[in-house]
Amino acid sequence: MSISQPETIFIHLLGKTGTGKSSTGNTLLGRKAFATKSSLSAVTKTIQREHGTLGSRLVEVVDGPGVVDLDTGLSLDAFQMFQDVIEDNLDSAHVFLIVCRYGERFTEEDQAVISHLRKKYGQRVLKEHGVVVLTCGDNFVRDTEDEDLTFSQWCENQTGAFADLRAWCENRVLSVDNYAKDGKFKEALGAEIAKLDHEGMNGRSLTSSIVQIIQSTKRENTIAKQASKIPVATTHSPEQKKGFLSSCIIL
Repeated sequence: MSISQPETIFIHLLGKTGTGKSSTGNTLLGRKAFATKSSLSAVTKTIQREHGTLGSRLVEVVDGPGVVDLDTGLSLDAFQMFQDVIEDNLDSAHVFLIVCRYGERFTEEDQAVISHLRKKYGQRVLKEHGVVVLTCGDNFVRDTEDEDLTFSQWCENQTGAFADLRAWCENRVLSVDNYAKDGKFKEALGAEIAKLDHEGMNGRSLTSSIVQIIQSTKRENTIAKQASKIPVATTHSPEQKKGFLSSCIIL
């Protein structure tokens, strides 16, 4: 009797350049698989996929160019690389980590990452597959060591675009200290993914959810294209109609 292999979870690291995406991937994998900003070859120009485990689950962590990379000019091309990985692996689960940096203003570049994702896959994709990750969690601890303020409370106090992102991701926000070796981030992310896979989508798994989202998006795009080809009826003002009538009478 053959034993079925556990389903692989694809974890996509999305964010602008310099947020600590690659370091977060290394923390997840427990090894230095991705080049980081301290490396001489730090600018990631193509997709890199690395295997690992998260609890009892197999994971494939996907890192790539910043969706908006001001140094290389990569934008939609970078996002297309992630799309190809997703649509070539629809029999697997997919989770999107929206990586931002604690202590930095939430910029237009940060928002562009989210805009690309929602434009391609609709609003459901963040609700059912998105997790916000704030790097530099050690800075948060230092900043609040004299305050009676938890990370959850800090998140609730935020306003503007970050608050919108948090709401779109159903309040799934994690902090990571990429210098720590305690495994707390892996444990927290594993718990969030388990809830997503079993509780958060009315009985649908992460795999069936992404398939439904992509199928729905393709249908909507097809309908929109067909609608754009339908000729728009020309309307005429009362004066124009009178002119047409006069022409008919003269003829």
